[in-house]
Amino acid sequence: MRTSRSAKALSSREKVIRAATVLFAAKGFQGTSTRDVARKARVNEITIFRQFKNKQDLYLQVLDSKMGASVPEWLVPALRSSNDPEKAFLSLAERLEELFDPIFLRLLFYAALEKPELLRKRYRPRLLYFYEVLGEHIRERIDSKILRDVEPLLMARALVGMIAYHRIVCELLGGHDCLGCNIEGSAKIYTDIWLFGASAWGAPARQHRSQRPPVPPEVAGVTAS
Repeated sequence: MRTSRSAKALSSREKVIRAATVLFAAKGFQGTSTRDVARKARVNEITIFRQFKNKQDLYLQVLDSKMGASVPEWLVPALRSSNDPEKAFLSLAERLEELFDPIFLRLLFYAALEKPELLRKRYRPRLLYFYEVLGEHIRERIDSKILRDVEPLLMARALVGMIAYHRIVCELLGGHDCLGCNIEGSAKIYTDIWLFGASAWGAPARQHRSQRPPVPPEVAGVTAS
């Protein structure tokens, strides 16, 4: 009997979390009531208050469910998924694309507008720790002479920022209908740019520097001047 009741309670809690996630993402904290959540979850409103202290507690549980722990369980496996840095960082970029889905972004936007202090206090340390772990991995790659010796934390922010910017702009300006948002393999393109740059010499960066083509005379003249 206890097992049956526990399973039923867990099921109700999951229904409430899912319903609240959709509503908070659509209308924000202020625009969503527990009555709205109960109606969408098809549970009695009293059920919500049996499982959550109040609306803010429910809101925090929703944010936690989307934003996860300080270091997502997939981060290190993604970085260690291949000895080939291009494949490993591509795995990370693809995971980030999944993370920055429309629901996550809308929750983030509303939280930044309605509860900025809560967002900073609760999630800023997690984000910083995420960058710390990613930066340590990048430092290992730098020490192995695989990556250039550039500040690891800034490199970490640059990779995450490219993916986040792409997803945010596409979400704000119309999803896949927005120019550039319907390009397949965008994570691979951004990973390639992050690793090898955007210049015509980016591709030879995979090779030893001595194998790069000579600098054209007109460019050399400009550089010298």
